[in-house]
Amino acid sequence: MGWKKWMFLTVPLLLLVVGLIILVNLHKLLVLEQQPKKADAILVLSGGKGEREAEAAKLYHEGWSDTIIVTGALVGWETYTSEIMTEHLIELDVSTDDIHSFKEVTSTREEAELSIPLLRQLNVDTLLLVTNKYHSARAKWIFQKTLKDENVEVISVPVREDVYDRNWWKDHETRKQGASEVLKFIWELLRL
Repeated sequence: MGWKKWMFLTVPLLLLVVGLIILVNLHKLLVLEQQPKKADAILVLSGGKGEREAEAAKLYHEGWSDTIIVTGALVGWETYTSEIMTEHLIELDVSTDDIHSFKEVTSTREEAELSIPLLRQLNVDTLLLVTNKYHSARAKWIFQKTLKDENVEVISVPVREDVYDRNWWKDHETRKQGASEVLKFIWELLRL
């Protein structure tokens, strides 16, 4: 067998094997779960179906912080996710006085950038960042990069009950989340 024929057969096979290894282990790149510690605030990123607020309320009731910040993306006519998230947190026995919010975000990057004035106002030095697991590594990376001049320590505490493991590619919804997150990560890298 000539080297050209050998290359023609082995290169695609090698690419397939490498692709499968990446596919099965992609969750390790997307998920960043850190141990919570006492913090000045818990920041809940917009999105999800209520599980993010539920996780923030658990952290709040466990005593990790007495301040929760929610971000607001427009979801309908003059309705923002921050309003919906605030109502949910109140139902979860979080004091209204301990909830802070801001609006007009359309991306994780904007959530990080627009959080700065409120973080300064609240004198936040340590921040627990709550989102879904598939979004946690990119979210922390963006917040760390954005807040580096603010000297805010960002700790990634994704939803504990969220499952995003090596079988992520077997479910339609988690496949969409993974593909979307990889593309968003690449986009953020290109924006450096």
